This record gives sequence, structure tokens and C-alpha cells, in this order.
Amino acid sequence: MDVSSPRAEEVYGRFRRILAEGHPAAVYLPWFYRSVPPYLFLFPEAVRALLKRGEINGFRGRAAIFLENGYRFQRASRCRIDYRYPGGGDFTVDLEGCWMEKRLGGEAEWIDELRLFLSKLGLFGLSPLLRLEEEGGGSGCLEETSADSPELRVKFLEEGLPLPAYAHPGDAGLDICSAAEITLQPGDFAVVPTGLAVALPEGYAAFVQPRSGLAARHGISIVNTPGLIDCHYRGEVKVVLMNHGREPFRVSRGDRIAQMVIQRVCVARVEEADELDLTERGEGGFGSTGI
Repeated sequence: MDVSSPRAEEVYGRFRRILAEGHPAAVYLPWFYRSVPPYLFLFPEAVRALLKRGEINGFRGRAAIFLENGYRFQRASRCRIDYRYPGGGDFTVDLEGCWMEKRLGGEAEWIDELRLFLSKLGLFGLSPLLRLEEEGGGSGCLEETSADSPELRVKFLEEGLPLPAYAHPGDAGLDICSAAEITLQPGDFAVVPTGLAVALPEGYAAFVQPRSGLAARHGISIVNTPGLIDCHYRGEVKVVLMNHGREPFRVSRGDRIAQMVIQRVCVARVEEADELDLTERGEGGFGSTGI
């Protein structure tokens, strides 16, 4: 086994050779591999990490590293994984946890990601993944939902973009990303595509709202906040961003630009009335309760 510290370019070359041999993915074995089962998998278009419940709930250790670098939670899972140890021998391991994923495109992005792994995790070896079978839902994922949770179906209109995802436990909004490269000058606004369409069940709607970090640091908001997505709308989700700041702001493909809150809505029964019931406030409007 090679326990030296290779360059990211060398590791990327090994990864491409494993794929060229017909294997579905490569298993990245960190330097502490002997005490931790395999959990990091390099697929042709994405890196996936299967993390345990304690790390997810507390955002400790590896979970914090992945979150800080753009990974998003996918689903809880129980898996049986077969992989080939580089020194010889095939191994099977049963794992349970939550998938985190980051989609990558092009050699440069892969090499940057591998540099991160080498600096944070080290490399004990890179092994071929022989088979990965998911045996059903596991426990411990942020998106683990109750039986009455609404289903948000997502159709990608472009490849290489992440699913909308909750970044932290208890978050109300799903982060959604840009599918385009756009520069907003101070005072400008632009309709930014997200490369996805969604379907919600009857009785629900999605509300697109600004991200507080972009607003506080750069003055970036949404013109029609909140943007409303009705349950019957099947077109592309787009975000009307506006730059209220003093400097140009560049939006890159894959940047998180807004958050989408899923809510139950009522259909009102509209009736004409000659009179309305009296209240203490009455007709008091703008400013009627003071500044």
C-alpha cells in the first residue's frame, strides 16, 4: 500500500484509471482508515460521503468539513459495499448513515477537491468500488421526514447542479443554487435561472426568500420577495436577484442564491359582503400603531 503523500493530480489519475477499468466509483481511504470504515466515494460526476448520526446531528469533525465546502445532505441510507483492497482481497462492509454529496465537473474541480482531502484527511489508498447496494432508509439524516411531510419532486433542466437541501438541523429553507454566471452591478437586478423545476402536492406552495448572509455581506436581495411557486407550476424556478450594495457582485454557477420554504396553504372561500364586522383597529392603516 502506498502510504506516501501523493499530489492531487496523481490521485486524480488513479481515480480515472479505476473508472476506465469499468468500476462504478473509487473508494477514498483516509490515513485513519484502519479505525474508520470506508465512507468516502468518488463517482464519475460527484463525491459522496456516508456519515454517521452523531456527526450529522452535532456537525462535528468530518460533517463540518463537508458542509463548509459545499456538500449537501441527500438521504438516510443503509448500504452494503463491496470494494477491492489495493494490496489484494475483496471486502464487504455494511454501513448506515446519511449521504452528503457534492457534484463536480471537469479536471480542475476534481483536483481542487482532492487537494482538500489530502490536506484534511490524508490518503492511505484509493480502491475500486465493486458494488454498492442500498437496502432502504437508515437513520440520522437531516432530511429524514415524517409520514405527513410533503414530497418535493425536483426535475433537473441542466446537469451538474445540486438538489435543494437544508443546510442545518431545523432549517425552514432549502438552499437553491444558480445555474448561470452573472455579474450584478450596484442597483442592477437580473432573473437568475436555477436549472430545475419542482412539483408540490395539492395544498402546498413554495416561497423563495433571500439568504441572510448574502444580504448582510453584499446587499443582495430578491426583488419580489418572497417569490411564490404554486403547486401546479412546472416551469423553471428563477430568482430575481437585486444588488443593493456598493460593489459589483458576481454569481457563479452552483452558488447558493436563495432559500425555498415549503408551506401548507389554504384555498379561501370568497364571498361578497355589504358590511364587515367591527374590530378595535377598524380602518387604521399604514402607521396607525406608531413608528
